[in-house]
Amino acid sequence: MSSEPVTGASSASSTVDIIELEDLRKEYPGVVAVDDVDLHIREGEFFTLLGPSGSGKSTLLQLIAGIETPTSGELRIRGERVNDVKAYNRNTSMVFQEYALFPHMTAQENVEYGLMLRGVDEQTRAERAGEMFEMMGLAGKEDRQVTELSGGERQRVATARSLVVEPDVLLLDEVLGALDEKLSKEMQIELKNLQQTVDKTFLFVTHSQEEAFTMSDRIAIMHDGDVAQVGKPLDIYKNPNSEFVADFLGVSNIISGTVTDVSDQHLVIESEGITYRVSTAGIADVPAEGEEIGFFVPNEQVVIGAEAANANEAVVADTVFKGPHTQYVLELENGSQLHAHETTGETLIEEGSSVTVGFEPSTAKLLR
Repeated sequence: MSSEPVTGASSASSTVDIIELEDLRKEYPGVVAVDDVDLHIREGEFFTLLGPSGSGKSTLLQLIAGIETPTSGELRIRGERVNDVKAYNRNTSMVFQEYALFPHMTAQENVEYGLMLRGVDEQTRAERAGEMFEMMGLAGKEDRQVTELSGGERQRVATARSLVVEPDVLLLDEVLGALDEKLSKEMQIELKNLQQTVDKTFLFVTHSQEEAFTMSDRIAIMHDGDVAQVGKPLDIYKNPNSEFVADFLGVSNIISGTVTDVSDQHLVIESEGITYRVSTAGIADVPAEGEEIGFFVPNEQVVIGAEAANANEAVVADTVFKGPHTQYVLELENGSQLHAHETTGETLIEEGSSVTVGFEPSTAKLLR
């Protein structure tokens, strides 16, 4: 399989919805796991459900797979209502984190298993399995027991087994979670390239932002059983629509305060005795004076130095060296903190140093 990185949206994705969820709900005794979700997933795209543990993403995947049945709402695949359709009668296939391979079978027998259940003849099974082994970079390992394969090879066998039955949608539940960091990064690229090669819709579940941002055409961020935000990875990162999304994405600089002045170009916001100026450019609904408002500033947009806009004096509370980049925690006079993410220079700013810190008004984004 190719190891070249893939960027941008899949060329195979379209504007046709293959999965449609309307007011989809799943209740367990005393728990609402999926809370009236509305979501449309397009044919041919790599779509990711991203969220913390307990956000409802895996339950939503199981509803789409047919492992669980909705309490209410509508679930359609290719326009057909499938709320009560059993998993084996849906043209979807699922890859689990644990792979769920049969240890007493060879790699090829595992790949052919779904075809055998569908009554496909032996010769056709072998031909289609052979094509998958070539595609997945596993040629020559067909006769190995799965216990003899590495974690990455087992993941490829599990993916091949799910793809060989030619599903409309491939469902992947935390499938990279058992791999080490280096192999996980390699498999991210391989999965994205594979998705483009087979021209299928991939629905991926993860709690890892890196996995989601690396592979996805679009992402739905889940929170408390509902979808908090849907969009392209870069759009979501640059414009989180709520404090939850901003915090989950690791945007450390979330500031709240009161609007004290409004002009054609700026809002003036007072927060715990510090005044900030935030650009009104691109804001459709400009807040009024006296309104409580929140905004965020990406870590990489916080500037340390005398020329910084929105400048305030600060003390370096923590310096975290991360190789090519360094993370600084800066404590302002009112006790609040800003986080700066800078390219590592010849020397690091020592903890306890007094500095000026700020950000351009145009880099701040309102949270509504």
